[in-house]
Amino acid sequence: MTRQRMFLDMSCVDAARERMRHIYDVFDTVCVQFSGGKDSTAALLLAKEIHEERNLGPVKAIFRDEEMVSPSVLRYMEWIREQPWIDLEWYCLPMAQEVWVLGQRFYVLLWSKTREDRGYLVREKPEWAITAESFGLDPYKSVPEPIDYYTMQGKIGMTAFIMGVRANESMMRYRSCVQKLHENYIVQPYQLKKSIPLRFAKPIYDWTTDDVLKFIADEHDFPYCEYYDLANLSGANSRVGIPLHSVAIRRINDVVVTEPEFYDQLYRVFPQIDAQRRLWKDFDIERLITDYASDGWDGVRDCIADSMLTPGTARSAMNYASKYRKKHATDPWSYPIEWLIRTLMLNEFHSMSPTPIGPKTKAYSQRMKIAQEVAAANSLDAMDDFR
Repeated sequence: MTRQRMFLDMSCVDAARERMRHIYDVFDTVCVQFSGGKDSTAALLLAKEIHEERNLGPVKAIFRDEEMVSPSVLRYMEWIREQPWIDLEWYCLPMAQEVWVLGQRFYVLLWSKTREDRGYLVREKPEWAITAESFGLDPYKSVPEPIDYYTMQGKIGMTAFIMGVRANESMMRYRSCVQKLHENYIVQPYQLKKSIPLRFAKPIYDWTTDDVLKFIADEHDFPYCEYYDLANLSGANSRVGIPLHSVAIRRINDVVVTEPEFYDQLYRVFPQIDAQRRLWKDFDIERLITDYASDGWDGVRDCIADSMLTPGTARSAMNYASKYRKKHATDPWSYPIEWLIRTLMLNEFHSMSPTPIGPKTKAYSQRMKIAQEVAAANSLDAMDDFR
């Protein structure tokens, strides 16, 4: 039987409170993954309600500091850290991060000791941070396990990490919340060993942005990160996070208008991002995609050679292209080469499986246009044969 979406006979806030109570009932340890954003702030306040209701003491929270964090978010995080009702663990672990400039990708190691020795960190590491050395790891290398493996250390029993994930933010986030019939908001972490007793819980998955802001401001009268006011005044992107990956950097000028000192910090370490800022408006990436796609699989190889500037990125791209080619062999219409090129140049593909093109994409529109042209040509041929 096909599943159907149903509405609950209660508000989304009350539903989230019931989910939170259930999470605290079935898990031994509960921590909030906190980023400083509005959604994780709402999740933190929901946890605060449960802790006050059950007299559980400080709320355990985890902050994964990704180095390229804006000054306004850092100020908010430091204020949060000082609140007596919060027990915050602040992690600064070396991990790979993509930097994307005009279709070209390369990877840097966040919090790398090598970059630190050369004076090329975006900012200094907080003295209170939990680092690679805390786990006996080499600070010059990326941590060998997923980050959640390390933030899980020291937790007792079955553990839940509360996440401020909302389904209406993206189709991927929506799908992550509808895979299960029961406890659909509690999921197994991706790429983490099943033997590790950790689950992700997403109690506000059905909230809207208005629900989040009303809950923070009206129900709790709680301060939120000032970046949202800066973004609102300037018309900038309202998402907090690393600004140099393949999606965020296309709006790098938002950083300039909201926090120019942050842009200066980034530019000092990654001067090539100024080319993105100056040239992206006039950069014809569609022409580049078309040119690569016109050469077929040779174009795919050329695209990877030209665009993937670090060996690990190139290997990941070749692995993805290999999987895609197998799909293309059985269904070329759903997996056209142009869509592969577009994914390699514009979208996220690391550790992901190839997906067919879908409605409301440029690739889909082009596919339908070609199909219509082919159908029209076949119709004319049929008429000629009839004559």
